[in-house]
Amino acid sequence: MAEVQTMKVIVFGSGRMAQTIAELMAGDARFETLLVSSNPNGTGQAEGMPPVQQRVCASTADLANLMIGADAIIMAGGSWSGTADIARMARDAECHYLDVTENPASTADIAEIARGARQGFAPGCGLAPGYVTALVADHLRGLGPEALITAHVGVLPAERVNRLGYGNIWGVDGLLVEYTHPCLAIRAGQSVMLPPLDELEPVGIAGEQFESFTTAGSLDALVAQSVGRVGGLVFKTLRYPGHLDYIRLLLDDLGLSRNHRLLRSLLLNGLPRVEADRVIIALDIQRGPSQPMIRLEQTINAQRNTAGHWCSAGLAATAAHVCAMADLLCHEGLGQSGLVAQGSVPLARLRRSPFFGPLHAEAMLPKREV
Repeated sequence: MAEVQTMKVIVFGSGRMAQTIAELMAGDARFETLLVSSNPNGTGQAEGMPPVQQRVCASTADLANLMIGADAIIMAGGSWSGTADIARMARDAECHYLDVTENPASTADIAEIARGARQGFAPGCGLAPGYVTALVADHLRGLGPEALITAHVGVLPAERVNRLGYGNIWGVDGLLVEYTHPCLAIRAGQSVMLPPLDELEPVGIAGEQFESFTTAGSLDALVAQSVGRVGGLVFKTLRYPGHLDYIRLLLDDLGLSRNHRLLRSLLLNGLPRVEADRVIIALDIQRGPSQPMIRLEQTINAQRNTAGHWCSAGLAATAAHVCAMADLLCHEGLGQSGLVAQGSVPLARLRRSPFFGPLHAEAMLPKREV
């Protein structure tokens, strides 16, 4: 058997997301993992998880030096610079670039940087965009131009807390993008911009009631690639009933849609930290407007580690996808350089990586009509 080369991967970030990604990669002997942060206090070490080498960088120049000889860098937040700047540094160092951003503008910048590059650039990894993008793309390949797909996805406390039914699971920056930016979708085969926090509908999953509404950023890249190939493609966020009404109170009635800094501070300080969460996914699929709607459902639950501490389902799902993508880029190259388009790597290939386990261990339930 051929010896597998050890790959050097840098995970950049100072929050729970970066820590979770680094710990997952550090548990695989095929990788030498370094967790890098601009935070002089570091990220800490979760009890019961694999030890992770850590390093503090005082500047982008320090990070650029660390990238020399690295095989990949995963951006997981906590930067004194934008993701585009780090992507340019990765290009210069000829190491693969991945991130877990939910910002379509950032993804567009990185796509431009990736033109003509010798290595791979995979922005928008994680849950949604990321795993859900691959899941929807797999189903799109078997459908025709009249098909309609609505993806409902929520990362929620396992049990409802507070009136919002929500908590601080891994931060609020992505949440603010989702809730305040227009949503790219497909209607009647054409791309359209939908307002966020719109088209509220009740959704019943496994005997439990939720609400679902439009949010931005999660399927934008796949929508742009699918115009003319599908009749409808919409992403919606799942929440406990009543959540949207309280969010509209904050944004509209209290005027916080005009003061994102104050809204961010309010959510960071007011939302309880949540570890025991769950990821809920429901895909509504119709082959045409007059065809029955089929729903596929999947729930990924938080697990306890060997020390008895909760490991967030949302963080685990995000880490599973981005680490699987890094694995395939480092060891297989994915057969391409430059931009790795979201949804272009099929689930069958992602499943070949051992990192992908948390995403297919709890399988998608059989289709049912709704």
